[in-house]
Amino acid sequence: MALSNAGTSVSNSFVTMFSDDVKQAYQQSSSNLVGAVRVVRNVVGSTYKFHKLSKGGSIKNKNRYEDITAMSDTSKSNSGTYVGGTAQNSIVTTTLNNFHSGEYVDDMDQFKTNIDLRSTFASAIASALGRAVDQEIIDALDAGSPTTTVSAGSGLTKEKFLEIHEAMNALDVPTEGRAVIISPQALTDLLTDSNLVTAADGLVSNTALASGYIPNVFGFNVIMSTLLTKNSVQRDCYAIHRDSVGLALAADINTRIDYVPAKASHLILGTMSGGSTVIDADGVVKVEVTE
Repeated sequence: MALSNAGTSVSNSFVTMFSDDVKQAYQQSSSNLVGAVRVVRNVVGSTYKFHKLSKGGSIKNKNRYEDITAMSDTSKSNSGTYVGGTAQNSIVTTTLNNFHSGEYVDDMDQFKTNIDLRSTFASAIASALGRAVDQEIIDALDAGSPTTTVSAGSGLTKEKFLEIHEAMNALDVPTEGRAVIISPQALTDLLTDSNLVTAADGLVSNTALASGYIPNVFGFNVIMSTLLTKNSVQRDCYAIHRDSVGLALAADINTRIDYVPAKASHLILGTMSGGSTVIDADGVVKVEVTE
C-alpha cells in the first residue's frame, strides 16, 4: 500500500531549534563620560545649582592692624596693594530631564521560547539609558561657550594636542582630571600621526600599536564617543577638566521588572533622571576636527 502522505507526516514532526541566546545589535553598553565629569547624585528637585568661585587675589604690604580686604570686595580700599582678581560666587543651573525606556514581554512568548527575553531586554534598556546620560553631557558641551577653540582642519594630531595642552596650562587648569572626548575618526588621526606613535618618539607606541587604542596623551584621559555632534565635515570634540562640567542625577540608571495583569505581560522598565551643564568655560576646549 502506497503511503501518499508520508512526506507530509514526516514534515509535521520536524522541530525548529532556536539559539539559546539573543544577539544584540552592537551598541555602547554603558556611559563612557560619567567618570570624566563632576557628578552629584541623589538630587531632590527639578533643577540643581552648581556653585563657582572666580579667582581671588592677595594684599601686598598691608599696614599693621589694618583690616583685611576681602577677596570679594570690589572697592579694594586697603592701603596695601591688592594683586589679583575679585573673587565672586556665581551659580550655574542645570535642569533635570526624565528618561524612560521599556518593553513588554508577553507571558505566552515566554512559554514558547527558551530565550530569557526579560534579561535580554533589561540589558538593552540599560544600554540605551547609558547613552542618554552621555548625550546629556555632550548636549551641555555643545550649548556651552568654551573659552578656547582649537581648529584641527587636517585632523587631530600631536601638534593640535599640544595646542590644547598649552591652552589649558595658560588658564591654570589643573593637570589632574583632564580628559579629551574624541570621535573614532579623530582616534584614527592620532594613531596614524607618526610624530605620536612611532618608536622614534616612543610616547604611546607600544600601547597604541598593540591595542589600536590610546589610553592617555599628555595627561589627558582619551575617551572615544560616537555621539559627538557633526556639522557637515566638522566634528565637535572636547577637552575638559572634571570640575568644569557637572552632571546632576536625581536617580541613577535603574531597571525593574513588574508583572502587568491587564496585559498578561511583564514590563521591563528602565528609568533615569539627570541633567548636565558647563560650570567653568575655562576648563573646556572645543576641538573642531575636520573629518
